[in-house]
Amino acid sequence: MEAYRPSAGGGTELGDIAGRDDILHLVGTFYSRAFADELIGPIFTDVVHMDLVRHMPIMADFWQTVLFKAGLYSRNALAIHFDVHAKAPLGLDHFNRWLQLWTNTVDELFSGGKAEMAKVQAHLIAGSLHRRVTGRPASQYSTIPVRPAGGDGAGGGQSAGG
Repeated sequence: MEAYRPSAGGGTELGDIAGRDDILHLVGTFYSRAFADELIGPIFTDVVHMDLVRHMPIMADFWQTVLFKAGLYSRNALAIHFDVHAKAPLGLDHFNRWLQLWTNTVDELFSGGKAEMAKVQAHLIAGSLHRRVTGRPASQYSTIPVRPAGGDGAGGGQSAGG
């Protein structure tokens, strides 16, 4: 399965992500969709039993830190995903679906520089988390993300990352 790539745009009539209220709207909308999703919903509801009311301010802190360098998030996201992966292995399909839902939600709600940054950063973060929980280095540049079927990875070292 090839890695999901975010789309390039959203509607021009939408406003950009401007602060915490917008982030709360974005993550609230996203998680309502993620919880209902056939593939990743059970991870949130049945595996980690996520308390969405308690989790929303944490995710708002995370995205406010990512988008506005607010310095509000101090948890270890990697350790949390390692714990989830130990309970229910997280495959590329899970990360791709998360990215697809995130990107679609951003595109439906916002347009502008911060909205684009939210999609790009989500892609980079998801890729890094996926590589780390599957035992590979975090950097997309230290591995070959896509290898030919049956290939040994030798010959050219062409990266499909971006």
